[in-house]
Amino acid sequence: MNEKKPTFIVDAMLGNLAKKLRLLGFDSLYSSSIEDDDLLKVAKSENRVIVTMDEELANKAKKHEIMTISITNQNEIDQFFQINEKIKLGKCTVSGNTTRCPVCNGKIKHIEKKDVLNKVPVGVFENINDFWICNKCEKIYWEGTHIKNLQKFTSELNEKFT
Repeated sequence: MNEKKPTFIVDAMLGNLAKKLRLLGFDSLYSSSIEDDDLLKVAKSENRVIVTMDEELANKAKKHEIMTISITNQNEIDQFFQINEKIKLGKCTVSGNTTRCPVCNGKIKHIEKKDVLNKVPVGVFENINDFWICNKCEKIYWEGTHIKNLQKFTSELNEKFT
């Protein structure tokens, strides 16, 4: 059975969490300047789970019967654990096939190496073979050292979730 992943809308206080959710493949809208009423409208119309540290926003969302996850921890692992308590996220992995763009939330797809010539630093082009591009903002990605840190993060998450 292929269960649909939850989709989120993340409030302005949790930009790093939104970025990590995207990198782990979760459709996560985020704006640092969206007004609460607009955030509520989007969450309701697109059936998104609100992730927030704002108690007032969480209370408004509950009145509108919008699923909300209130984050109380500053530690990112603990924040994910709070999300997982409400919505089982499953095994978290970092993969070019599922990752979303951390900048704009667009979908990432594989791109031929020849198509990134002159679009990435020379050293990267010479040393890396696999590239991905965002279908929305066209930012190009490759597996750099940050991936090792993210994989360590996902290992810690998966340990905590089991």
